[in-house]
Amino acid sequence: MGDVVECHVGEETVLLHVDSRIEGEDASNREMWRVRTFATKEPDTLAWIDASCREGDVIYDIGANIGQYSLYAAKRLHGNCTVLAFEPEALNYAKLNRNIVLNGFMGIIMPYCLAVTEKMALNAFYVQSFTPGAALHSWGRPVTQGERPFSPQNQQGMVGLSLDDLTGRFGLPFPNHIKIDVDGTEADIIRGAPQTLSDPRLKTVLVEVYMFGNVAGEIEEAFASHGFDLFNAGKVDHTPGTVRNLIFARGGVGT
Repeated sequence: MGDVVECHVGEETVLLHVDSRIEGEDASNREMWRVRTFATKEPDTLAWIDASCREGDVIYDIGANIGQYSLYAAKRLHGNCTVLAFEPEALNYAKLNRNIVLNGFMGIIMPYCLAVTEKMALNAFYVQSFTPGAALHSWGRPVTQGERPFSPQNQQGMVGLSLDDLTGRFGLPFPNHIKIDVDGTEADIIRGAPQTLSDPRLKTVLVEVYMFGNVAGEIEEAFASHGFDLFNAGKVDHTPGTVRNLIFARGGVGT
């Protein structure tokens, strides 16, 4: 059931499976919203992939949702890469897998249904909107970015692992590039990654941040302490309530 939609993004064509082609902006049509905005919603992310990622690289997509940017990276690099896509929400994870198969990237994009967190734990994962393509969910408590509480439509038992657990204890392929888009727990993830951030094999990291309190400052200080520069410092607006991408490059590494 459902339809396959061709999404033309730059020079690439990515196939996405959608359960409904009904037009509109309500929660039941989040997949079609993602289809319509694929080329325009996250221009920084697409440009970062274009400029930074090279054939042979290992890329971590933390907060992969239905897989758009994992798929774009794999397409852009002609399948000559390894993408580890982390997505804890059940419906998004199912659709992520379907889209990987649909685009022929089995074994190139490896999906993991787990939360990347500050430290290893079992906890509840709170789902704000129980529909494929939705976001703004939360690990550990029903509070999303900006410390805004919500009434969850679903709760999942979920394992959480830190980046240092993934790259160290469990020996996953070490990332050259990391995308973090998790709607509120970015600073927690970075606190759980000192060994990963200090490793020179990691070249760039893109972190989507909701400007609230000193979250951006904490993240910027953590990366600076590990030898990263804020590559797009001149373009970042720290106005509270805005969402911005912080793009970090290890000193001497261009993007």
